[in-house]
Amino acid sequence: MKAYILLESLIALGLLVTITSLILQQINRDQKRIADNLQRQEVMNLAIMAVQTKQDSLSLNGVSVKVVRDETTIAVYHDQEEVISLVKE
Repeated sequence: MKAYILLESLIALGLLVTITSLILQQINRDQKRIADNLQRQEVMNLAIMAVQTKQDSLSLNGVSVKVVRDETTIAVYHDQEEVISLVKE
């Protein structure tokens, strides 16, 4: 009888550990996704500020953007990646 209770306890503990691990993994994924979204939002906010103030480059809070303009387009880059491109028609 004692062995059966011990086995039940071990199985319950194993299930609890498994469920807890799954929950913590999901929390970590969500935190990373939120951090990535905040980074993208900060880059977009900085891009808008750079375009509105007609600056060729702007850095704030460790984020830098570069604005490339010609007669019909405005493109904003962050880390050599195009963030947004606007075309005048």
